[in-house]
Amino acid sequence: MPTSRLLAALALLGAGACVPRTAQIAPTNGCYALFVVDSYGGVAAATGLRALPPYVALDATPVGVRGHRLIVPATWQGAGPNPEWASWRDEGRGLVLTFLGSTGTLDVALHPTQDGYRGEGVTPLRHAVPPVQVTLVSSSCVGLRPGAA
Repeated sequence: MPTSRLLAALALLGAGACVPRTAQIAPTNGCYALFVVDSYGGVAAATGLRALPPYVALDATPVGVRGHRLIVPATWQGAGPNPEWASWRDEGRGLVLTFLGSTGTLDVALHPTQDGYRGEGVTPLRHAVPPVQVTLVSSSCVGLRPGAA
């Protein structure tokens, strides 16, 4: 009898191990201050943009095949809001932000931290320029246009 209980217990443990775990996914919205370390001009080299926006908001609105809308300040690039400039998508436990400029695209892969996300550009940059380092820190939406998130 003890052997059958042991086998039953092992069967239960084995069944529990096969239960899929809920993956921790990125939020579908939220506001963040965006900090960039770009000592070698990687943003401009990849995109033609002078800089990345100082604040962003993750929005659940789809933006074609690139993922979801990334809301940026209306004054970023001086031309008002353009949903084609920035997007985000879930990538496992992290995020990938995409910024589109006049000369190309910059993708930034981020992993969760205690107060936001941190990571670096994954777009190969010309002339062996080191990747751009990016940190998102949870913030209010004060730097974004009204009703942004």
